[in-house]
Parts: sequence; C-alpha cells; structure tokens
Amino acid sequence: MDIIAAPLEKMLADRIARFAERREDWSVFGFETALDPRFARAQRRYLGASGSADHADLRGSIPATAFTMSIQSMPPGNQIPMHCHETEEVFFILEGQARVRCWENGESCDITLGRWDLVALPPFLQHEVFNEGDVVCHLQTMLSKPQPMRPQYNDPELLALQSKEG
Repeated sequence: MDIIAAPLEKMLADRIARFAERREDWSVFGFETALDPRFARAQRRYLGASGSADHADLRGSIPATAFTMSIQSMPPGNQIPMHCHETEEVFFILEGQARVRCWENGESCDITLGRWDLVALPPFLQHEVFNEGDVVCHLQTMLSKPQPMRPQYNDPELLALQSKEG
C-alpha cells in the first residue's frame, strides 16, 4: 500500500536544503580570485542566488521569496574584497573568526566577530571581510532581498571583471 504524502508535507518538500546536499562551490567568486588569490572562498547556496548575474542560477538552492542565505567558507589569510550592496547584508559566524572593516565618508571601523557573532550592515555601506584566524571561517551570509543586485565593488579591476561575467 502506497503512503500518500500530506499536502503540507508536499508543499514543504521543495523548501528543504540539507547540508549533505550542498557542495562547496569555489567558482562563484572566480573572477575575484583571478584578480587576487586571497579572494578565494567557497559558497554553499541554501536560499536564492545571492547577487548572482543570473538569479535563475540557483545551483540547487531553494528559490528565495524574501531574502537570500548562503554559507561562505574562507581559508585563513583570505578576504572578501571591499564592496557594498543596495540591501542590508548580514554576516553570522558559524566557525572561526572574521574582521569586518566598514568604510563611510573616509572613516573606517573594524568589527571582530567570533563564533555565533553577527553584524547587520546597512545598505550601501562599503565593507570587506578578513579571516585572520588559523582555521577556515564559515560565515552565514544573508541579503535582505530575494534577488539582490550584484556586489558594487570599489576596485575598478573587479568591476571590469564582473562586467565580463554577465
């Protein structure tokens, strides 16, 4: 006898993203890495396409309806280059530690985050993230729109490389 799934269970079946099914994708930030190997990091997409050129390129993630969420894994000594978004961006440290440097009107501020610490950055705030620890830093990253624009870099070379990607 076949068991028929309940309507709620069917509705939620496509809304589950399990860690075991996520793969580290080192190609997402490939154009950044081409400019500077310290920009290398992996992304595991869970919800949405996180500022991708192609919002349909979900790479196995759940389509976003309110915000995006991914996990980035950044090796020791590596960093996320300076950029901003048109939306709020949240970093939550799952493992390791990171230093988030924010810039506004010529002023900078460093925020050191450890395991289970969070920072919510307002829209258009320039920032960069450094892993100065001895272990891989795993950051949960959320953007507060289902289809955010691509990062807006300060570095003209990164902007040029990004435009070539699509």
